[in-house]
Amino acid sequence: MRKTLDCKDVLENLSCYVDGDGSVELRQALEEHIAHCRRCRVVVDTTRRTLKVVLDVDPFEVPLATSARLYARIETILSEVS
Repeated sequence: MRKTLDCKDVLENLSCYVDGDGSVELRQALEEHIAHCRRCRVVVDTTRRTLKVVLDVDPFEVPLATSARLYARIETILSEVS
């Protein structure tokens, strides 16, 4: 008997599902849950659309000032965690 997946299971396997990876059984269980869960359908659809937008954009250079602010913020966050 196959395990019934819940929303947490879908989120944990979202990347695998969207990338077309995972076992046939896992993909079928995910598809079964997604077919009956509006929230998970929205999450999967939004993730796919976001990936399409991101992957369809040509590479671009970030302005130096923006890059400097970003790196400074990352360093601040990392120093708070350490």
